[in-house]
Amino acid sequence: MANSNRRRNCLKKIKVNGTWLSEDHDIQRGVVRAFKDLLSDPGGWRPCCNNIEFDSIGDEEAARLEESFSGDEVFLALSDLNGDKAPGPDGFSLAFWQFCWDFVKDEVLGFFKDFYERGKFVRSLNTTFLVLIPKKCGAEDLSDFRPISLVGGLYKLLAKVLANRLKKVVGKVVSSTQNAFVEGRQILDAALVANEVIDSVLKRKENGAYPRLVFGFGQWFSYGFFRSSRGLRQGDPLSPYLFVLGMEALSSLINRAVRGGFLSGCRIGGREGVGIQVTHLLFADDTLVFCDDSQEQLAFLSWLLMWFEATSGLRINLNKSEILPVGRVENAELLAAELGCKVGSLPSTYLGLPLGASHKSVKVWDGVEERMRKKLALWKRQFISKGGRITLIRRGALEKRPHLVKWAVVCTHKKMGGLGIRNLSILNRALLCKWSWRFAVERDSYWKLIISSKYGVERGGWSTCGAREGHGVGLWKEISKEGLLLLNNVSFSVGDGKRVRFWKDIWCGNTPLCEAFPSLFDLAGSKDAWVADYWDPMGEVGGWTPLFLRPFNDWEVEEVERLLSSIQGRVSFPGNIIWSPYVPSKVSFFAWEASWEKVLTQDQLKRRGGF
Repeated sequence: MANSNRRRNCLKKIKVNGTWLSEDHDIQRGVVRAFKDLLSDPGGWRPCCNNIEFDSIGDEEAARLEESFSGDEVFLALSDLNGDKAPGPDGFSLAFWQFCWDFVKDEVLGFFKDFYERGKFVRSLNTTFLVLIPKKCGAEDLSDFRPISLVGGLYKLLAKVLANRLKKVVGKVVSSTQNAFVEGRQILDAALVANEVIDSVLKRKENGAYPRLVFGFGQWFSYGFFRSSRGLRQGDPLSPYLFVLGMEALSSLINRAVRGGFLSGCRIGGREGVGIQVTHLLFADDTLVFCDDSQEQLAFLSWLLMWFEATSGLRINLNKSEILPVGRVENAELLAAELGCKVGSLPSTYLGLPLGASHKSVKVWDGVEERMRKKLALWKRQFISKGGRITLIRRGALEKRPHLVKWAVVCTHKKMGGLGIRNLSILNRALLCKWSWRFAVERDSYWKLIISSKYGVERGGWSTCGAREGHGVGLWKEISKEGLLLLNNVSFSVGDGKRVRFWKDIWCGNTPLCEAFPSLFDLAGSKDAWVADYWDPMGEVGGWTPLFLRPFNDWEVEEVERLLSSIQGRVSFPGNIIWSPYVPSKVSFFAWEASWEKVLTQDQLKRRGGF
């Protein structure tokens, strides 16, 4: 096994800055020199970004960021770290600090106290080992390797504590177009918005070039035994949040360009001048920018990116950047030359998922399926015995595999005789329903604003209007179909009654009132009325006032009484709290009187003629 790993990891040659290196000492010096050049600040003048508008946090949140470290805070951060990760230059894994916490607690807290008071620590604690991990099989170029930083355990603990503080407020200063490393935002949000934007452009038959700029930053890392003076490290718990804050400068620059009329973006939903304008999407270093097929806009975008490079020190990887024409664009090659990148085509991929592809096409998922096959193949090779491999080969050679147990039985719970394996079809439907649930409960999410603007909302904001006329890439059209499975089986707990429909939602019993009382539903004055519309808060306890189209006949009165009796029983009364066995009887009786507003206060006595 050791020899096999050594042969697989052996690097006989590598291309560094366009030059092939094959000797061991040449490879070592070339790699160190390349990263040293990237990570060492050349000095000189650099433009500033003082005039860029950023959101800010409040004084109370700022004070929490700068408060002293507590023992519980440090221990909680230590417990969250994975103890099995490879150790850094100090040789101690995080499992050591976790296991020996009672012995090293005082020294570690002393280190945190010293850092809080002085704002610095011993330089050796920040020493880092870097490991080159190939991004793909057969990697030979230095850019095909991902450098992972192995930082010391004590520094990693400090970075984790700072990251825990930062992640609580980063969502308030990072714009909604960023989806990476912000609590409550997901990678699929950006993929959904990107596909819906392209669908909207095709629906309106607009021709536009939408450049996709995939930024690769070599300056994230320090490399080799040298002092680095710039960059972030992959493997440092603090780096993702610092990187997101740095990318916020690019987001602000793009927003300023749109306000100035230099970039157009794409407007989603509504008529001219109405709706939401989508200009860019960012997920870590993967970025989409939307604009017209105008050479002037591409030229300005090129200048904007050059300014961002100069101010931030981050460098765009043009080899991985491309423009994606949406519709018919005659001058795509000329526009690509303006940016110095290549021309792509739809369908493409974004964040590992299909972009601009027909959701009904099975082919577009071949790339995702192939990645899973490679992972499974690697897992089999590493963990399955030789005898097991022979069995797999023999059984794989059969065209029709004889299964001993039905798959439906395998997917049942172990207590019911199965193996507890999830049914992928049911799991997929459940995950699609989760989107509908997120749409119902998330109020200000960027992706929800886009979907709401494009399709409109109904049912009090619990779902969108029917999605129609999709051009094959409108993902929400298919998601909303499965969403009906969720919404038709959800019961509501009535609050103010402004988002729950009186007749059509399940809030009183196990079925909607329109099904429980179909004859009364036919006579309803408004079949889409809200619960709040039929509730009159006047009087001592309030009452129900449903409206109907005509007076009732004698044989219909009993049905009306049954309806009122049913919904009257749904009025919330805190009986369990008032008559708690832990509360004295006289206190419970007084609370019962107060709940019915029958306590003999001065107002009640005046009303009863006591005064």
